[in-house]
Amino acid sequence: MTRRNKIDPRQQRTQEALLGALDELLAEKPFSEISVSDLARRAGIGRQTFYRHFDSIGAMLEKRLGTVLLGQIEWACAHADNLSARELAFRIHLFAFEHVETLPHIARAMLSGAAGQNALSSFMEQIIAMRAALPNPPETNAPPEAQDFIACYHAGSIVSVLLKWVEAGCTPDAATMARFMTQMSNKPCGDDIACRC
Repeated sequence: MTRRNKIDPRQQRTQEALLGALDELLAEKPFSEISVSDLARRAGIGRQTFYRHFDSIGAMLEKRLGTVLLGQIEWACAHADNLSARELAFRIHLFAFEHVETLPHIARAMLSGAAGQNALSSFMEQIIAMRAALPNPPETNAPPEAQDFIACYHAGSIVSVLLKWVEAGCTPDAATMARFMTQMSNKPCGDDIACRC
């Protein structure tokens, strides 16, 4: 976590430089081999400057993820009443694919679990939170005892597809993948469960 809640433009530039440096380093070596010193050197800052912004590299990723997904939740809630369920689903998926595409090496580290279980768990929890935050949550035909598992099923599916897509070089394009995920979210989730995620 960051040590400060408010961020000024200079802090924002430093954090963006760190994120860019991490993406570059992840293209060269595994996440587990990247140190704070490597990251600070690549970003052109001092090691202590890193710690003024983040407690760890994992915390940096969690903050970035939280900011992106909070933006996605806010956008989805603001537009939920103005779009059809299908168009909203498409836009939510498109948002995810476009953001993953901007930093594919970081996305791979998070989605594969290489960046630590906290980052992956946070990602899945945010997907579940976004689904729950929608004013008109997707309907399901699942039996009552299975209802709590539908959001987890959906989150796991998104993580798997995003990871496979990153590993495929982010092809096909984000819009094609968003259409695919929208179509798949209208397919049955199992023999007795039809979910419209």
